[in-house]
Amino acid sequence: MRYRYVTIIMFLLAVVLQTAAQALKDRYNRQRPVLIVYSENPPYEFENENGEPVGINVDVMKVVMKELGLSYSFVMKEPAEARSTFESGKADLILSDRRCFQTNSHFISENVINFKHISEDSIAEIHFIGRDRQLMDQLDDQYSRLKQSGGMADIQERWIHPERIHHDYTRWAFYIAAALLLAAICLYLLSRLVRKHVSRVTRNSTEVNEMISRALHMGDYDVMLYDLAKNRFTNQYGKILPEKGLTLEEYTQRILPDQREEFTQKMRSMMEGRERHFILNKRWNQGTEEKPCYLDLQGHAICETNDDGRPAYVINAVNDVTHEVEVYHAARDIVHKYEAILSDPFVPMSFYDNKGTLIDHNDAMKNLLYGINDSLFKEIFKPQERKDQRFTRHLYYPEFGIDKYVECHIQPLYNAKGKIANYLVTTSSAK
Repeated sequence: MRYRYVTIIMFLLAVVLQTAAQALKDRYNRQRPVLIVYSENPPYEFENENGEPVGINVDVMKVVMKELGLSYSFVMKEPAEARSTFESGKADLILSDRRCFQTNSHFISENVINFKHISEDSIAEIHFIGRDRQLMDQLDDQYSRLKQSGGMADIQERWIHPERIHHDYTRWAFYIAAALLLAAICLYLLSRLVRKHVSRVTRNSTEVNEMISRALHMGDYDVMLYDLAKNRFTNQYGKILPEKGLTLEEYTQRILPDQREEFTQKMRSMMEGRERHFILNKRWNQGTEEKPCYLDLQGHAICETNDDGRPAYVINAVNDVTHEVEVYHAARDIVHKYEAILSDPFVPMSFYDNKGTLIDHNDAMKNLLYGINDSLFKEIFKPQERKDQRFTRHLYYPEFGIDKYVECHIQPLYNAKGKIANYLVTTSSAK
């Protein structure tokens, strides 16, 4: 049993080092890199005097692709040619206005967004757009990590305010020293564990169980052990399985039907000794056929061999991410509702920040303000006004053939902390 605990700990250390982009590496490599098309738009993306792609978005994609471990290539083209290249399937990603690709075949980044002027009186949301859903999800996830770590702010500062950049070697020296210290601690703990295992030193079983319990709890893992000889799945840590366990057939039968074949093939490959590890990502029914209760499980499986080198056990370490998946789908529903509201062809709408600066407007508002400066309503805003504002404006611009009254409604929108984040402006013809 002590060998099994060591295997679990070594396995969990390997799991921590796995990246979310592992599955993409087989699809995108040096022979088949991620191809990104773009049009010149300094300082976001353009070519320098050496013909190399540079800019804020270029630096962001370099960092993201490095974290994902993917090969990539940039190609600059004129806007129409870039769009034609992407739509024909010759490119994987394009930086463009989201309204150009709002179809089921395209996926639009939710976090990587830039607001750009596309004309004197219009602002558009510019997103990374692609057809590979997994690639887009990983791109958004890595961008969020980059933003939270402060890396995005550093990139923007380097391009927008280069005069502020200064080298802080003291800070880097601190980071390097901290990293070396952490690596030394990890090596010491690992070597100590290996020495105790090799020398078969007697240890207190209570302390071992407590150490493993803490390690599993910190990673929020449930561990299940499949005994090939007994054909039995049992809980080693956690309570996902029934108390008496399940056979492989019973366990597989609880997996979502369209995921069973893949799991069966991977388990067979591991039991025959052709693979030692595979990634688990499945929906598993913890309830019954009459009252199903599906869990979203993600993790890894590793094979443990006996003294003859033959597969003896399969250890599954999984996270129950059901709640996270529900939150993710809820967030996507909110985005879809926002897009549906903004695409209303009958009600002119505009979104402003809490200072009254235009962020975006729909086509109906664009048609209403055709030829008119987009600061039309800015003078009406009262910053941090928490009450709805209603007023009537006379739009008289004979040079554009506009002579009408409109009723405007300004509604403050709040963030999770109860502070005003944006203003929503809607208009209608005055009676």
